[in-house]
Amino acid sequence: MTQPETEQKKGILDKLPKLGRISQFVLILGIFLILFIPLLLIYQEQPKTQNDLGATLANLQKVLTVEQTPKAKYEAELAQITAENEAAKAVYPSSNNTPEILDTLLDMAEANDIYVTQTKVSTSQPKESIGPILTIEIGLKGQVPKFQNFLLALGDKLPTSRIKQVNFKIASTTETEDTARITIEILCYEDSE
Repeated sequence: MTQPETEQKKGILDKLPKLGRISQFVLILGIFLILFIPLLLIYQEQPKTQNDLGATLANLQKVLTVEQTPKAKYEAELAQITAENEAAKAVYPSSNNTPEILDTLLDMAEANDIYVTQTKVSTSQPKESIGPILTIEIGLKGQVPKFQNFLLALGDKLPTSRIKQVNFKIASTTETEDTARITIEILCYEDSE
């Protein structure tokens, strides 16, 4: 029996093409340099790239942690102001609605069994006021308790009204009626539409 030949393990240099030892060394050195130089360049650029990416990440985190962007904040404030303006318009009468305000006063007088003898309307715009003030002087005939009920109902019907002056004249005889002259100021909003 013949014994099989034992193969010797070949090294890297033995596996290379049949070149001389110097050529093999230059080939290995060339392969090493081809791999090493790009890796070295990448390694040298890495800190700069990491700093740039770190700054970008920090900026993104700032943007994401902000509760609202300024535009969204201003839009929310504008929506709130618009809602407040609409709510004020529901409470404050318009300066253009003078006939409706007078009708409200006349209806209140009729509901309290009072006769309106005269009305005088004027509008002013004081500097300290946020809107025009409608001043109404109204003359009434009836009984003093009914005048008082009229004045109490004024706050419910026209919440922005203020009684500026009240003069009662109580009748001296039972055949005549009591009279009153009332000056009412009503804060309105300027209807620009």
